[in-house]
Amino acid sequence: MSKFIKKFAVIATTISLLAGCSAGKSSSTAETTTEKKVLRFGQANAGTGLDMQISTSSGAASIADEVTESLLRFDDNNEEEPVLIEDFPKVSEDGKVYSFTLKKGVYFTDGTELHSSDVKYTFERMFTPATGAKSTTYFSMIAGAKDMLAGNATELSGFEIVDDYHFNITLDYAFAPFVKNLGTSYANIFPEKATKEAGAAWGTGTNLIGTGPYKIQSNDDTTEVVLVKNEKYHGGDVNLDELHFLYYDDAQTKLIAYENGDIDLADLPASLLEQYQSSHSDEIHTYHPLGTSFISLNLKSEYISDVNVRKAISLAINREELVKTILAGAGIPATSFLNNQIPGHDDSRKVLEYNPEAAKKLLAEAGYSNGISLTAEIREADKTVFDALQGYLAEVGIQLTLNIVDNATWNSDRAAGNLALTGMTWNALYPDGDFQMYNYFYSK
Repeated sequence: MSKFIKKFAVIATTISLLAGCSAGKSSSTAETTTEKKVLRFGQANAGTGLDMQISTSSGAASIADEVTESLLRFDDNNEEEPVLIEDFPKVSEDGKVYSFTLKKGVYFTDGTELHSSDVKYTFERMFTPATGAKSTTYFSMIAGAKDMLAGNATELSGFEIVDDYHFNITLDYAFAPFVKNLGTSYANIFPEKATKEAGAAWGTGTNLIGTGPYKIQSNDDTTEVVLVKNEKYHGGDVNLDELHFLYYDDAQTKLIAYENGDIDLADLPASLLEQYQSSHSDEIHTYHPLGTSFISLNLKSEYISDVNVRKAISLAINREELVKTILAGAGIPATSFLNNQIPGHDDSRKVLEYNPEAAKKLLAEAGYSNGISLTAEIREADKTVFDALQGYLAEVGIQLTLNIVDNATWNSDRAAGNLALTGMTWNALYPDGDFQMYNYFYSK
């Protein structure tokens, strides 16, 4: 896999428009009238399916996490809590053996009860090369994982089933964030029987079954996913009867749908914040996720492989101005790859401040006094920011061509290492620097 490095970064702010939930069809009797409570959410289609062992899309996770669950989860304060297990695992003195007890009476929506064998199968599927899982980095410290990934084993030696409700996981070495990793979407537990029967179709259509509060009623993989309440959910009743996820690849179409009342909730691009503040101020909600938006540069690409070119790109960008004008203040200029809410973030670290003259000098030292041409493959959602970046880079002699593609193409090209330059937002799933730093910078 090609290694990437960030040069421009902004601490992300998420902005959403939220209207009142819609009422579904009513059913009446002589005595009662009930209306379904339905939330319709507009989002981009990542084109990756809903199998979170394969997808790394936050959009896919927002759907999958309503259907499938991990052993633990994070609450609204980013504190972990047990979901499918009775309590936090017991850990051996050397920090390598974790002992778990599953809750009894937890059922998948196909009617089968959750057992230790399903958890074991889930992790063995993850490490089976044919699965093509993108999430193995976060669990590769489990004993036997590397042997499976190399094709030298078909069973995970570090997973011991004690009985239907008790199991142990042994690590090759002590790893402090391990339990936190178990609370991510990548560790959602699948039913062995149903997953095997679905085969390669798992995560597409209605082929996703879990223990979560909702189940998939319909999914055409292209325009809409409809989830309905799991009446037998082990966590009790939930407030909404149905969740509808409608796909829109461009922000403008999505916002028109919101204004027309076709959806109740939609992400709002920062570039349109001022426009909507005047007309929808009561419907705008913002929060700062654990994310960083940045330019991702492929170090194997021509020009970009030169460190002076990368420094020149960074020096050419006026982050303060970009956040204030293009993003309408919806963000914070980053001084680190780590979001400022994550332990380990250090504001005292020096960054390459905006200095176009220094950028030109570095390009000349690299042998490109006449400038260079680069192409960025980006998604529609990043166009406004990249239009501004195009202007900044042109001032120092870097001509940037923008190639806008749909989400499915972008995800495919990224996975294949075909992107020389693109825009990304990396959202940490919990406040621990290892989650971001290991994935992006560990190269052994």
